[in-house]
Amino acid sequence: MRDDFVEAGTLEIHRYVPPALLKGKDLGAMDIDEFLQMFAYARYLEEVEEKITARAISEVFSED
Repeated sequence: MRDDFVEAGTLEIHRYVPPALLKGKDLGAMDIDEFLQMFAYARYLEEVEEKITARAISEVFSED
């Protein structure tokens, strides 16, 4: 799987990009620029999710 960028990217896109942004789009039929844009959205949203989780964990274990 790690060797197939498109397959791995498709999984990330489906995991992180909201369905509303994917509505009516066929990832397999996209040109490379559009696919990379969706992949960039997925990576950005993954980062946002990680920061939200880290902040929540930090708040739970903070010494207030």
